[in-house]
Amino acid sequence: MLNLFEIPDCIAGFWHITLLVGLGLGVGVATGLFGVGGAFLITPMLNILLGIPYTLAAGSSLSFTIGTSVSAWSRHMRLGHVAPKTMTILAGGAICGTLLGAKLHLFLKTSFGEFLFTLIMHGIFIALLAVTAAMIWHDQNKKGAKSSLLARLPGKPRITIRTAQLTNISLPGLCALGLLVGVLQGLLGIGGGVLLMPAMLLVVGLTVHQSIGTSLGVVLFGSIAGAIIYGRTGQANLWIVMLLLAGSTIGVQIGVWICRRLHAAHIKKYFAVLVLLAAAVIAVDFVKKILAHNL
Repeated sequence: MLNLFEIPDCIAGFWHITLLVGLGLGVGVATGLFGVGGAFLITPMLNILLGIPYTLAAGSSLSFTIGTSVSAWSRHMRLGHVAPKTMTILAGGAICGTLLGAKLHLFLKTSFGEFLFTLIMHGIFIALLAVTAAMIWHDQNKKGAKSSLLARLPGKPRITIRTAQLTNISLPGLCALGLLVGVLQGLLGIGGGVLLMPAMLLVVGLTVHQSIGTSLGVVLFGSIAGAIIYGRTGQANLWIVMLLLAGSTIGVQIGVWICRRLHAAHIKKYFAVLVLLAAAVIAVDFVKKILAHNL
């Protein structure tokens, strides 16, 4: 088990340090621009580029996500891009789901061993990113104004989201969405914004900018819960986190600045492209690992 303050071998070299700072810069831009914590990129890239085991990568990336989310969320709060009631409900479900997801992570790792576990995690990431891209394109191409999915769900109680002028929203459905995001946070070590941002567009019905700001708040609180869970078992490293944050601190401000100047349709299109590129990188590494193992 790696000590929280111990410098891991994988970042002992100059180029490894530069790579971590550069990765943090790029993820910071994505955080401010798209409203995602960035761990959906950090976790698999730490494994693929630096060979860091998924469990350590998950704990470290969740800790990193706290720093990026605080900065970007506070900026979006000042801009009025946050729906407080929606964020609070989703965050409550996400915290509960994170605990379940972390337990599932450990179960899979102990059951299948490191190699198969890595392939399983790669496969889950590819599937998650593919679904996310499909959700974004569906929302972008749908015609006409339709009520959100949560407004069409049966059952009570119902709530009103005044910030977005949405009525008759299913409270159980909103809680279930938060729980699902939390499970992904705990299992994959991601903030959950990669799925939550498009889900709030398509499922809840928030605007693009409200979805970005609100998802950052949910990502923040869920990541705090996940970082505590992984940190208690020593599966997080502050050196990795600090190097990532060194780059992301600047990147977040750049991303928020760009976000204010882009049309909503452009933001969704660029986010879908980023998600597909990340899925492609993971898929290539998935194939490479299988081929290397069979040789």
